[in-house]
Amino acid sequence: MFILLTLANRWAWFDWIIFTIRFMWWITIVIGLVRYHDRLPYPVMAVLFVSVLAFVIPYWFYRYSTSAYLIAEIALSGSLYIAINYYFEATQWQFVIIAFVVGFHSTERTYRWTGPATILLVPFLAWNTARLDFDGIAFQAVLYHLGMYGCGFGFQLLVRTQKQSLIIKEQNQILEQYASRVEQITLLEERDKISRELHDTIGHTMTSLIMGMETLRPHLPDTQVNRLDTLLHMARRGLNETRGIVHNWAQTTGESLTTLESSFRELIEQFQQSTGVIVKLRIYGKEYELSRSRKLPLYRCLQEALTNAVRHGGASLIQVGLYFEEAQIRMQVEDNGNGNKDIEFGFGLQTMKERLEALDGHLSLHCLDEGGVAVICCLPHQAVLPQAASIRVLLVDDQPIIRESLQLILQQQQDMQVVGLAGNGQEALDMIPNVNPDVVLLDIRMPVLDGPSTLRAIRERWPALRVIMVTTIEEASQAADTLKNGANGYLLKSVSPIELVEAIRVVHQGETLITQSIADVLFKEMKVQQEELDGLRKLQGRVCPYGLTERERGILASLVKGLRIKAIAEKIFLSEGTVRNCTTMIYAKLGVNNREDAVRKAQEEGLVV
Repeated sequence: MFILLTLANRWAWFDWIIFTIRFMWWITIVIGLVRYHDRLPYPVMAVLFVSVLAFVIPYWFYRYSTSAYLIAEIALSGSLYIAINYYFEATQWQFVIIAFVVGFHSTERTYRWTGPATILLVPFLAWNTARLDFDGIAFQAVLYHLGMYGCGFGFQLLVRTQKQSLIIKEQNQILEQYASRVEQITLLEERDKISRELHDTIGHTMTSLIMGMETLRPHLPDTQVNRLDTLLHMARRGLNETRGIVHNWAQTTGESLTTLESSFRELIEQFQQSTGVIVKLRIYGKEYELSRSRKLPLYRCLQEALTNAVRHGGASLIQVGLYFEEAQIRMQVEDNGNGNKDIEFGFGLQTMKERLEALDGHLSLHCLDEGGVAVICCLPHQAVLPQAASIRVLLVDDQPIIRESLQLILQQQQDMQVVGLAGNGQEALDMIPNVNPDVVLLDIRMPVLDGPSTLRAIRERWPALRVIMVTTIEEASQAADTLKNGANGYLLKSVSPIELVEAIRVVHQGETLITQSIADVLFKEMKVQQEELDGLRKLQGRVCPYGLTERERGILASLVKGLRIKAIAEKIFLSEGTVRNCTTMIYAKLGVNNREDAVRKAQEEGLVV
């Protein structure tokens, strides 16, 4: 009875029809056995017990295999039919009902043996055991059993067609939901992309224009200052409006993907409601902050994996695991569908694989031994948020608009914090002990105490403090002097905001940075010095390390491998401009003019492994 209850929970309407037909067949046999039990040489209870076994045991095999069920059905029901036919002459057509049931459960792989056994073998054995004249009605017997077997098989085809129609309908619903969700996420991605473009292009361009126009103020006659103020007012207003648009869009696009856990649960809930498939989500570890560019590929991978599990695998249970590990974030989706050893990437998963690989991640598919498919998506965590503690920056410039513009640029960076604004060198020296900056942006020409004097004072009192000198006019000799006095970088105020931000990050990490034009001038001076050093090196018979930093050695190794500037920048998470500056410094330190000479020198002298 327990077996029947277990199966009944999973039965559809057609299963109940077959069960009813088979049950009515068994009831007629039981009634006949009870009514005419005096013709049997066995106790009636024993005979009824055997009939119950013949009715129940095939269903026990049905839980595990349809083929096993068919064997049990033909063997047990056929044996019961043969025994009854031996004692009762009027039961010779009882097996046609079982022929219908067997025909319904037969498939393309089983009908080759179930058909002959049901249509020929069992009736022949029954009638031969009962010593009936089988030759006289052989054609009629075969025709009846064949007809009922064919009706059962045809009913199965009808049911299969209806099931496929339901599956197609469900898949259409899934695809409609998927298309709607894809459209929504695509819209969010495009909106997020546009907001970043506005921030990186228009916003930075407007800020650079404001800074550039402000540097022209001392050189304009008084009659033109009012016009400059009007232009500056318009530029600031346009910048504020652009920032407002970016801020509003960022809030809008952030509503749909807050945390991975919440967005995953929302997607899974919608998926379960539309498909009826059970999806279980488990979170391992504590969720850490991820950028939208990393949340969206994982979200899309989950969406694609859920859809494929139902559409291609016919899964009824899907398990999703989200692992927040120290080195990576990993998502694993397993289903109980139809596994395929020759499983391949479809268009959707191939697209997701390419997006993950673009972020140094990977996607893999595995066919499970117990059936089903596992989809594994991984993204490195250490490459997601390179920021640790915020870089504390002190801005020192005698022009308020320059200080405010620089502050505006740096405040938009998540890993930077402007801790102070100073109008001259003396104010900066008084402020440093209180605000404890990591990097100081120091103007060269200022009243009270100029930049070079302030730099010398900083080196005497805080030798480890990182200092970047900024100026309006490019002077190679001045740049060389400031670098000799301990400056860690030398930039023009006209540099783009992106390069300014990258310069602060590079200097904060312990590197030295200068502009390309200044590097060209210094290169000529250093080349002369390098030639002298080469002569000394030959005389002394030793190798000079050239003073390359660890980052410069890494970039030189990448150059030797043949990587381009863009590939190197993506590899070490810096801008292309920063990498170009570093390569210029490498050329200067090595005393070469171009990439080919640097690679040749590195290989000849074994500077890289």
